[in-house]
This record gives sequence, structure tokens and C-alpha cells, in this order.
Amino acid sequence: MARRIAYIGEPVLTLEQVAFQCRLDPEDTVAELITDLIIPGVTGQAEERTGAGIQLAEYEEEWPAHYSSGHALDIGQANSIVSISRLQADGSEQELSVAHSLRNRGRESFLFFPDGRPAGELLIRYQAGTDLDVFPSVRTWLLMQAATAHENRETLVVGVTLAELPASMLDTLLAPITVPPRF
Repeated sequence: MARRIAYIGEPVLTLEQVAFQCRLDPEDTVAELITDLIIPGVTGQAEERTGAGIQLAEYEEEWPAHYSSGHALDIGQANSIVSISRLQADGSEQELSVAHSLRNRGRESFLFFPDGRPAGELLIRYQAGTDLDVFPSVRTWLLMQAATAHENRETLVVGVTLAELPASMLDTLLAPITVPPRF
């Protein structure tokens, strides 16, 4: 299972985009609410729901010895390999300089070793993030979620009946980058 080390890119939405989506006047805009809570929150929702990196970040994952060349990375939308290391018995890492090829197939990214996969357990560090110009429906989903989060900032709503838009509509906005289930 991959883990995020750190976000390294700019947030995927801007204050201006969210304020426009929420139909906020400049005097009604609380910048810290949007930039510090809403944008990171909806970004995390999208990443969890799709299995893809949305905001550019660095990830690492361990590959057991039985993972062969051409295995899929856990996080979708991977765009570059930072490093490949062999994990030693004492827990230390030995960085390797091996030929590799990262192939993004839309929803998933696959790591190939043209000269053969190095033996042993590997630690793969890579960057992943979604280009919202290539996948504009993801931006639409993020903005819709941001507007909903702005309007409903609490976990409980009293006296109001809420109905979610049909899943068939919302899910199709994220479908182009959703990593297929693996078993």
C-alpha cells in the first residue's frame, strides 16, 4: 500500500474558482476557510474515492519480491519515478540505478524494468497528480463538492432535507481517473 510522503504541488483549485462556484461576493469570502479547509478536504475526498493522486504529491510503496516488472503502482496518475531502492534485511535502503519505464494507461500507471526487475523487496518513490486540463470533469466534481462543503460546514444538518445528486452523475465525473479495484 502506497503512502503519501508530502504534497509538492500547488492546490488543484484556487480561492477564486471556489468563490465563483459558491456564488460568493468578495466581501463574503473567508479565504482561510476555503484555502485551508475546503480545498484540501475535497482534494482528499477525490483522492480517497478514486485511488488517484489529485494534487501533485510524492508517494512511496514497497514491492514484495514477487511483484514482477509491469506491476501497477497503487496510486493512479503517477507521472514520474523519483527513486528505486532495495530494502535490506536491517531495514536500510540501497538506492539502485536501474533502467525503468513508467507507463500511464489512463486510470493506472505501470512500472516496467526492461533489463529485468531487481531482486528482492523494493521501495519505489514516485510522484502522482492529475492534470485537470486533461480531465476537466474532475475539476467539475471538485468544485461541486467545494460548494457543498461551503454551504454545509457541519457534520449534522437540522431541519433540512438533503438529497445527493444521483451517483450515476457524480461518479461519471471521476470515472476517467478512478483506479479499478484489485483483488
